[in-house]
Amino acid sequence: MDATAEICPLTQDAVANLLTRRLENQQQASSDGRRAAARWAFPGTVELWVPSAEGEKYELATSINLSTTGIGVRADEPLAAGMEVGIAVHEPEVSFHGRAIVRHCTETDRGYFLAGLEFLFED
Repeated sequence: MDATAEICPLTQDAVANLLTRRLENQQQASSDGRRAAARWAFPGTVELWVPSAEGEKYELATSINLSTTGIGVRADEPLAAGMEVGIAVHEPEVSFHGRAIVRHCTETDRGYFLAGLEFLFED
């Protein structure tokens, strides 16, 4: 079955398989010693379901980098650190859905926000 025919649950193994397939012969991952897992540059579309007073607010973001434990995104709206969000990551090979927690969010001088999201796995 074609991997893009369905959206798969977000698991650490599924993300690791995507990274391995996509980056087998590409550049080394970056790691500054602070992260549990190295991150690779990985642009793509990310859907977020952010808690709001009305329930959940749907937002689109752009992935900047990806690791087996989390994702860095560029967003138009701020995301509060500690907030749990619904997430769907879309790549040509596969799409994942699950939950993540916002670890940090910083506004840039260009008016958008850079946020680090840690995946929450249901193991």
